[in-house]
Amino acid sequence: MSSPDLATTTASEPIVPATQPREGALRHVARSKAFQGSITFVAFLIVFAVYVVWLGDKFASTDARFLDIHQNAPVLLLGLAVMGTLIAGQFDLSVGGMATLTTFLAIGLKINQDWPFALVVLVCLGIGLLGGLINGLLVMRLKVNTFIATLGTGGLFGGFASVYGKGTQLSPKDDSAPLPGWFSGPDSIGAFGHKFPSFLLWIGVAGVAVAVFFMLRRARPASQAPRTWDAISAAIVLVVGAIAIGLGLPTWIDATSWTIGILLIVGLLVWVLFTRTTYGRYLHATGSNPEAARLAGVNPEKETIKAFVLGGVLAAFAGIILAANQGSASPDAGVGFLLPAFAAAFLSTVVLSTGRFTVWGALVGGTFLVWVSQGLIVGGLAFTYTDVVNGVVLVLAVALSTTLGRRSLR
Repeated sequence: MSSPDLATTTASEPIVPATQPREGALRHVARSKAFQGSITFVAFLIVFAVYVVWLGDKFASTDARFLDIHQNAPVLLLGLAVMGTLIAGQFDLSVGGMATLTTFLAIGLKINQDWPFALVVLVCLGIGLLGGLINGLLVMRLKVNTFIATLGTGGLFGGFASVYGKGTQLSPKDDSAPLPGWFSGPDSIGAFGHKFPSFLLWIGVAGVAVAVFFMLRRARPASQAPRTWDAISAAIVLVVGAIAIGLGLPTWIDATSWTIGILLIVGLLVWVLFTRTTYGRYLHATGSNPEAARLAGVNPEKETIKAFVLGGVLAAFAGIILAANQGSASPDAGVGFLLPAFAAAFLSTVVLSTGRFTVWGALVGGTFLVWVSQGLIVGGLAFTYTDVVNGVVLVLAVALSTTLGRRSLR
Protein backbone atom coordinates (compact mmCIF):
# COMPACT_ATOMS: atom_id res chain seq x y z
CA MET A 1 0.00 0.00 0.00
CA SER A 2 1.60 3.21 -1.15
CA SER A 3 1.84 6.22 1.11
CA PRO A 4 -0.04 9.36 0.09
CA ASP A 5 1.88 12.06 -1.71
CA LEU A 6 2.77 14.77 0.82
CA ALA A 7 2.74 17.60 -1.71
CA THR A 8 -0.67 16.58 -3.03
CA THR A 9 -2.13 16.35 0.47
CA THR A 10 -0.75 19.74 1.45
CA ALA A 11 -2.07 21.42 -1.68
CA SER A 12 -5.53 19.90 -1.47
CA GLU A 13 -6.17 20.60 2.22
CA PRO A 14 -6.76 24.19 3.37
CA ILE A 15 -4.25 25.57 5.81
CA VAL A 16 -5.99 26.76 8.97
CA PRO A 17 -3.96 29.51 10.68
CA ALA A 18 -3.27 29.04 14.35
CA THR A 19 -5.42 31.36 16.44
CA GLN A 20 -4.56 32.84 19.78
CA PRO A 21 -7.02 31.94 22.52
CA ARG A 22 -9.13 34.92 23.43
CA GLU A 23 -8.10 36.49 26.69
CA GLY A 24 -10.79 36.37 29.36
CA ALA A 25 -12.09 39.50 31.05
CA LEU A 26 -10.61 38.65 34.46
CA ARG A 27 -7.18 37.88 33.04
CA HIS A 28 -7.28 41.05 30.95
CA VAL A 29 -8.04 43.15 34.01
CA ALA A 30 -5.37 41.33 36.07
CA ARG A 31 -2.75 42.15 33.41
CA SER A 32 -3.78 45.79 33.15
CA LYS A 33 -1.70 48.60 34.59
CA ALA A 34 -4.67 49.80 36.64
CA PHE A 35 -4.84 46.49 38.49
CA GLN A 36 -1.08 46.17 38.94
CA GLY A 37 -0.92 49.72 40.24
CA SER A 38 -3.56 48.92 42.86
CA ILE A 39 -1.68 45.99 44.41
CA THR A 40 0.27 48.16 46.86
CA PHE A 41 -2.91 50.10 47.64
CA VAL A 42 -4.69 46.85 48.55
CA ALA A 43 -1.67 45.73 50.60
CA PHE A 44 -1.96 48.89 52.71
CA LEU A 45 -5.69 48.23 53.19
CA ILE A 46 -4.87 44.74 54.45
CA VAL A 47 -2.42 46.25 56.96
CA PHE A 48 -5.11 48.64 58.18
CA ALA A 49 -7.60 45.78 58.46
CA VAL A 50 -5.09 44.01 60.72
CA TYR A 51 -4.78 47.20 62.77
CA VAL A 52 -8.56 47.35 63.20
CA VAL A 53 -8.69 43.74 64.41
CA TRP A 54 -5.69 44.28 66.67
CA LEU A 55 -6.43 47.76 68.06
CA GLY A 56 -10.17 48.15 67.53
CA ASP A 57 -11.52 51.66 68.04
CA LYS A 58 -8.10 52.89 69.12
CA PHE A 59 -7.19 52.86 65.43
CA ALA A 60 -10.59 52.78 63.68
CA SER A 61 -11.46 56.33 64.65
CA THR A 62 -12.38 58.68 61.82
CA ASP A 63 -11.56 61.82 63.78
CA ALA A 64 -8.17 60.47 64.87
CA ARG A 65 -7.16 59.38 61.38
CA PHE A 66 -8.30 62.64 59.79
CA LEU A 67 -6.46 64.54 62.51
CA ASP A 68 -3.34 62.69 61.30
CA ILE A 69 -3.93 64.03 57.77
CA HIS A 70 -4.64 67.52 59.11
CA GLN A 71 -1.42 67.62 61.12
CA ASN A 72 0.65 66.17 58.27
CA ALA A 73 -0.78 68.34 55.49
CA PRO A 74 2.50 70.34 55.30
CA VAL A 75 4.40 67.06 54.79
CA LEU A 76 2.06 66.03 51.98
CA LEU A 77 2.45 69.45 50.37
CA LEU A 78 6.22 69.01 50.51
CA GLY A 79 5.74 65.63 48.84
CA LEU A 80 4.11 67.48 45.95
CA ALA A 81 6.89 70.10 46.09
CA VAL A 82 9.63 67.55 45.44
CA MET A 83 7.63 65.66 42.80
CA GLY A 84 8.16 68.11 39.95
CA THR A 85 11.94 67.92 40.19
CA LEU A 86 11.80 64.14 40.60
CA ILE A 87 9.80 63.87 37.38
CA ALA A 88 12.50 65.94 35.70
CA GLY A 89 15.19 63.60 37.05
CA GLN A 90 16.48 65.96 39.76
CA PHE A 91 16.25 66.25 43.56
CA ASP A 92 15.29 69.21 45.72
CA LEU A 93 16.58 68.86 49.28
CA SER A 94 15.87 72.50 50.15
CA VAL A 95 12.10 72.25 50.63
CA GLY A 96 12.37 71.61 54.39
CA GLY A 97 14.47 74.72 54.91
CA MET A 98 12.12 76.79 52.74
CA ALA A 99 9.09 75.60 54.72
CA THR A 100 10.85 76.54 57.95
CA LEU A 101 11.68 80.01 56.64
CA THR A 102 8.15 80.81 55.47
CA THR A 103 6.70 79.48 58.74
CA PHE A 104 8.77 82.06 60.60
CA LEU A 105 7.95 84.82 58.13
CA ALA A 106 4.21 84.07 58.16
CA ILE A 107 4.18 84.47 61.93
CA GLY A 108 6.89 87.08 62.43
CA LEU A 109 6.01 89.59 59.70
CA LYS A 110 2.57 89.90 61.27
CA ILE A 111 3.23 89.82 65.01
CA ASN A 112 6.51 91.78 64.89
CA GLN A 113 6.18 94.09 61.87
CA ASP A 114 2.35 94.10 61.71
CA TRP A 115 2.28 93.84 57.92
CA PRO A 116 -1.08 93.34 56.18
CA PHE A 117 -1.51 89.60 56.11
CA ALA A 118 -2.24 89.46 52.38
CA LEU A 119 1.18 91.06 51.85
CA VAL A 120 2.73 88.55 54.26
CA VAL A 121 1.37 85.64 52.19
CA LEU A 122 2.56 87.20 48.92
CA VAL A 123 6.04 87.80 50.35
CA CYS A 124 6.27 84.18 51.56
CA LEU A 125 5.21 82.81 48.17
CA GLY A 126 7.57 85.24 46.42
CA ILE A 127 10.47 84.04 48.54
CA GLY A 128 9.53 80.47 47.63
CA LEU A 129 9.56 81.40 43.96
CA LEU A 130 12.94 83.12 44.30
CA GLY A 131 14.42 80.20 46.22
CA GLY A 132 13.24 77.75 43.59
CA LEU A 133 14.66 79.93 40.82
CA ILE A 134 18.04 80.05 42.57
CA ASN A 135 18.04 76.26 42.84
CA GLY A 136 17.14 75.89 39.18
CA LEU A 137 19.85 78.26 38.01
CA LEU A 138 22.48 76.63 40.21
CA VAL A 139 21.67 73.15 38.92
CA MET A 140 20.85 73.82 35.28
CA ARG A 141 22.92 76.90 34.36
CA LEU A 142 25.93 76.60 36.67
CA LYS A 143 25.82 72.78 36.55
CA VAL A 144 26.19 72.39 40.32
CA ASN A 145 25.32 68.89 41.50
CA THR A 146 21.65 68.86 42.48
CA PHE A 147 22.33 67.28 45.88
CA ILE A 148 25.02 69.80 46.80
CA ALA A 149 23.13 72.81 45.45
CA THR A 150 19.78 72.11 47.12
CA LEU A 151 21.34 70.82 50.34
CA GLY A 152 23.29 74.08 50.55
CA THR A 153 20.34 76.36 49.79
CA GLY A 154 18.17 74.38 52.22
CA GLY A 155 20.74 75.12 54.91
CA LEU A 156 20.71 78.80 53.93
CA PHE A 157 16.92 79.00 54.11
CA GLY A 158 16.88 77.32 57.52
CA GLY A 159 19.71 79.58 58.66
CA PHE A 160 17.83 82.72 57.61
CA ALA A 161 14.83 81.46 59.59
CA SER A 162 17.03 81.00 62.66
CA VAL A 163 18.52 84.47 62.26
CA TYR A 164 15.09 86.07 61.84
CA GLY A 165 13.65 84.21 64.84
CA LYS A 166 16.85 84.74 66.88
CA GLY A 167 17.06 81.02 67.47
CA THR A 168 13.87 80.89 69.51
CA GLN A 169 10.20 80.15 68.98
CA LEU A 170 7.99 82.88 67.54
CA SER A 171 4.42 83.15 68.81
CA PRO A 172 1.89 85.95 69.43
CA LYS A 173 2.21 87.78 72.75
CA ASP A 174 -0.01 90.19 74.59
CA ASP A 175 1.90 93.21 73.30
CA SER A 176 2.25 91.95 69.68
CA ALA A 177 -0.09 92.26 66.74
CA PRO A 178 -2.51 89.29 66.61
CA LEU A 179 -2.71 86.78 63.81
CA PRO A 180 -5.90 87.00 61.71
CA GLY A 181 -8.72 84.92 63.16
CA TRP A 182 -9.36 83.24 59.80
CA PHE A 183 -5.72 82.13 59.62
CA SER A 184 -5.04 80.74 63.09
CA GLY A 185 -7.38 80.08 65.98
CA PRO A 186 -10.49 78.04 66.80
CA ASP A 187 -12.44 79.08 63.68
CA SER A 188 -9.56 79.32 61.24
CA ILE A 189 -8.22 77.31 58.32
CA GLY A 190 -5.63 75.92 60.71
CA ALA A 191 -8.16 74.51 63.19
CA PHE A 192 -9.17 70.88 62.90
CA GLY A 193 -12.60 71.72 64.26
CA HIS A 194 -13.34 74.11 61.38
CA LYS A 195 -14.72 71.88 58.63
CA PHE A 196 -14.53 72.31 54.88
CA PRO A 197 -17.86 72.82 52.99
CA SER A 198 -19.21 69.30 52.45
CA PHE A 199 -21.04 70.07 49.19
CA LEU A 200 -17.72 70.82 47.49
CA LEU A 201 -16.40 67.45 48.59
CA TRP A 202 -19.48 65.64 47.28
CA ILE A 203 -18.91 67.30 43.91
CA GLY A 204 -15.38 65.97 44.02
CA VAL A 205 -16.63 62.46 44.88
CA ALA A 206 -18.98 62.57 41.88
CA GLY A 207 -16.08 63.63 39.66
CA VAL A 208 -13.96 60.73 40.93
CA ALA A 209 -16.80 58.28 40.22
CA VAL A 210 -17.10 59.55 36.64
CA ALA A 211 -13.32 59.36 36.16
CA VAL A 212 -13.22 55.77 37.44
CA PHE A 213 -16.06 54.81 35.09
CA PHE A 214 -14.19 56.13 32.04
CA MET A 215 -10.96 54.49 33.22
CA LEU A 216 -12.73 51.12 33.40
CA ARG A 217 -14.38 51.82 30.06
CA ARG A 218 -10.97 52.28 28.41
CA ALA A 219 -9.85 48.94 29.88
CA ARG A 220 -12.53 47.00 27.95
CA PRO A 221 -11.27 43.55 26.87
CA ALA A 222 -11.74 42.58 23.23
CA SER A 223 -14.03 39.73 24.22
CA GLN A 224 -16.64 42.10 25.68
CA ALA A 225 -19.16 44.12 23.70
CA PRO A 226 -18.98 47.89 24.37
CA ARG A 227 -22.48 48.16 25.82
CA THR A 228 -21.98 45.12 28.03
CA TRP A 229 -18.67 46.45 29.33
CA ASP A 230 -20.22 49.88 29.97
CA ALA A 231 -22.88 48.19 32.09
CA ILE A 232 -20.22 46.21 33.96
CA SER A 233 -18.14 49.38 34.54
CA ALA A 234 -21.17 51.29 35.83
CA ALA A 235 -22.05 48.38 38.12
CA ILE A 236 -18.51 48.32 39.51
CA VAL A 237 -18.62 52.06 40.24
CA LEU A 238 -22.02 51.75 41.93
CA VAL A 239 -20.90 48.79 44.04
CA VAL A 240 -17.68 50.51 45.11
CA GLY A 241 -19.66 53.68 45.89
CA ALA A 242 -22.15 51.72 47.98
CA ILE A 243 -19.31 50.02 49.87
CA ALA A 244 -17.64 53.41 50.49
CA ILE A 245 -20.88 54.85 51.83
CA GLY A 246 -21.37 51.76 53.97
CA LEU A 247 -17.84 52.14 55.36
CA GLY A 248 -18.56 55.72 56.40
CA LEU A 249 -17.88 58.02 53.44
CA PRO A 250 -20.37 60.66 54.71
CA THR A 251 -18.59 60.63 58.07
CA TRP A 252 -15.22 61.09 56.34
CA ILE A 253 -16.54 64.07 54.41
CA ASP A 254 -17.94 65.65 57.57
CA ALA A 255 -14.56 65.17 59.26
CA THR A 256 -12.61 67.04 56.55
CA SER A 257 -11.05 70.21 57.91
CA TRP A 258 -10.21 73.34 55.96
CA THR A 259 -6.55 72.37 55.96
CA ILE A 260 -7.36 69.02 54.34
CA GLY A 261 -9.71 70.72 51.88
CA ILE A 262 -6.97 73.16 50.85
CA LEU A 263 -4.58 70.22 50.46
CA LEU A 264 -7.04 68.53 48.08
CA ILE A 265 -7.48 71.73 46.06
CA VAL A 266 -3.71 72.17 45.71
CA GLY A 267 -3.43 68.50 44.75
CA LEU A 268 -6.08 68.96 42.06
CA LEU A 269 -4.29 72.00 40.63
CA VAL A 270 -0.92 70.25 40.57
CA TRP A 271 -2.52 67.15 39.00
CA VAL A 272 -4.01 69.29 36.23
CA LEU A 273 -0.64 70.97 35.69
CA PHE A 274 1.27 67.69 35.45
CA THR A 275 -1.24 65.70 33.40
CA ARG A 276 -3.41 68.10 31.41
CA THR A 277 -1.05 70.85 30.24
CA THR A 278 1.75 71.25 27.72
CA TYR A 279 4.16 71.95 30.56
CA GLY A 280 3.31 68.60 32.17
CA ARG A 281 4.00 66.77 28.91
CA TYR A 282 7.28 68.61 28.45
CA LEU A 283 8.30 67.88 32.04
CA HIS A 284 7.65 64.14 31.68
CA ALA A 285 9.50 64.13 28.36
CA THR A 286 12.44 65.86 30.03
CA GLY A 287 12.61 63.26 32.77
CA SER A 288 12.18 60.31 30.41
CA ASN A 289 14.83 61.26 27.84
CA PRO A 290 16.26 64.79 27.78
CA GLU A 291 18.03 64.33 24.45
CA ALA A 292 14.92 63.00 22.72
CA ALA A 293 12.89 65.82 24.26
CA ARG A 294 15.39 68.37 22.93
CA LEU A 295 15.14 66.89 19.44
CA ALA A 296 11.36 67.19 19.70
CA GLY A 297 11.63 70.92 20.38
CA VAL A 298 11.51 70.85 24.20
CA ASN A 299 13.99 72.86 26.26
CA PRO A 300 14.80 70.46 29.15
CA GLU A 301 16.81 73.10 31.00
CA LYS A 302 13.92 75.56 30.99
CA GLU A 303 11.33 72.96 32.04
CA THR A 304 13.52 71.76 34.90
CA ILE A 305 14.03 75.30 36.20
CA LYS A 306 10.24 75.68 36.20
CA ALA A 307 10.00 72.48 38.26
CA PHE A 308 12.39 73.93 40.86
CA VAL A 309 10.35 77.16 40.95
CA LEU A 310 7.12 75.22 41.43
CA GLY A 311 8.76 73.20 44.20
CA GLY A 312 9.87 76.38 45.95
CA VAL A 313 6.38 77.90 45.82
CA LEU A 314 4.74 74.72 47.13
CA ALA A 315 7.33 74.45 49.92
CA ALA A 316 6.63 78.07 50.88
CA PHE A 317 2.90 77.33 50.92
CA ALA A 318 3.55 74.29 53.13
CA GLY A 319 5.28 76.62 55.60
CA ILE A 320 2.27 78.95 55.58
CA ILE A 321 -0.09 76.04 56.31
CA LEU A 322 2.23 74.86 59.09
CA ALA A 323 2.11 78.34 60.61
CA ALA A 324 -1.71 78.29 60.43
CA ASN A 325 -1.92 74.89 62.11
CA GLN A 326 0.52 75.68 64.93
CA GLY A 327 -0.07 79.40 65.39
CA SER A 328 3.66 79.72 66.03
CA ALA A 329 7.06 79.00 64.46
CA SER A 330 9.70 76.70 65.94
CA PRO A 331 13.37 76.37 64.92
CA ASP A 332 13.86 73.72 62.22
CA ALA A 333 10.07 73.35 62.00
CA GLY A 334 10.11 71.84 58.52
CA VAL A 335 13.52 70.17 58.38
CA GLY A 336 12.19 66.89 59.80
CA PHE A 337 9.59 66.76 57.04
CA LEU A 338 12.12 66.05 54.30
CA LEU A 339 12.27 62.25 54.69
CA PRO A 340 8.49 61.66 54.86
CA ALA A 341 7.99 64.09 51.94
CA PHE A 342 10.31 62.05 49.72
CA ALA A 343 8.73 58.84 51.00
CA ALA A 344 5.30 60.14 49.94
CA ALA A 345 6.62 61.13 46.51
CA PHE A 346 8.26 57.76 45.88
CA LEU A 347 5.23 55.88 47.22
CA SER A 348 3.27 57.54 44.43
CA THR A 349 5.19 55.36 41.97
CA VAL A 350 3.73 52.17 43.47
CA VAL A 351 0.38 53.34 44.88
CA LEU A 352 -2.17 53.72 42.09
CA SER A 353 0.74 53.68 39.62
CA THR A 354 3.26 51.37 37.98
CA GLY A 355 6.47 53.35 38.17
CA ARG A 356 5.33 56.92 37.41
CA PHE A 357 5.16 59.77 39.90
CA THR A 358 1.51 60.73 40.45
CA VAL A 359 -0.10 63.44 42.54
CA TRP A 360 -2.90 61.33 43.99
CA GLY A 361 -0.52 58.48 44.63
CA ALA A 362 1.66 60.84 46.70
CA LEU A 363 -1.28 62.12 48.75
CA VAL A 364 -2.72 58.65 49.31
CA GLY A 365 0.67 57.01 49.85
CA GLY A 366 1.82 59.75 52.22
CA THR A 367 -1.40 59.43 54.21
CA PHE A 368 -1.06 55.65 54.38
CA LEU A 369 2.52 56.05 55.57
CA VAL A 370 1.34 58.27 58.43
CA TRP A 371 -1.37 55.77 59.35
CA VAL A 372 1.10 52.88 59.37
CA SER A 373 3.30 54.78 61.82
CA GLN A 374 0.37 55.88 63.96
CA GLY A 375 -1.00 52.35 64.14
CA LEU A 376 2.32 51.07 65.44
CA ILE A 377 2.51 53.90 67.96
CA VAL A 378 -1.02 53.22 69.17
CA GLY A 379 -0.01 49.57 69.44
CA GLY A 380 2.82 50.46 71.81
CA LEU A 381 5.79 51.35 69.61
CA ALA A 382 7.70 54.43 70.78
CA PHE A 383 7.11 57.51 68.60
CA THR A 384 10.86 57.78 68.13
CA TYR A 385 10.59 54.92 65.62
CA THR A 386 8.61 57.07 63.16
CA ASP A 387 11.68 57.96 61.10
CA VAL A 388 12.67 54.28 61.04
CA VAL A 389 9.27 53.38 59.57
CA ASN A 390 9.51 56.23 57.06
CA GLY A 391 12.99 55.12 56.00
CA VAL A 392 11.97 51.48 55.55
CA VAL A 393 8.92 52.44 53.50
CA LEU A 394 11.00 54.83 51.36
CA VAL A 395 13.54 52.09 50.55
CA LEU A 396 10.77 49.61 49.74
CA ALA A 397 8.99 52.16 47.53
CA VAL A 398 12.14 52.93 45.55
CA ALA A 399 12.91 49.21 45.17
CA LEU A 400 9.39 48.44 43.96
CA SER A 401 9.40 51.41 41.62
CA THR A 402 12.71 50.31 40.10
CA THR A 403 11.44 46.75 39.64
CA LEU A 404 8.24 47.92 37.97
CA GLY A 405 10.23 50.26 35.73
CA ARG A 406 12.47 47.41 34.56
CA ARG A 407 9.49 45.18 33.86
CA SER A 408 7.82 47.90 31.78
CA LEU A 409 10.92 48.06 29.55
CA ARG A 410 10.83 44.34 28.76
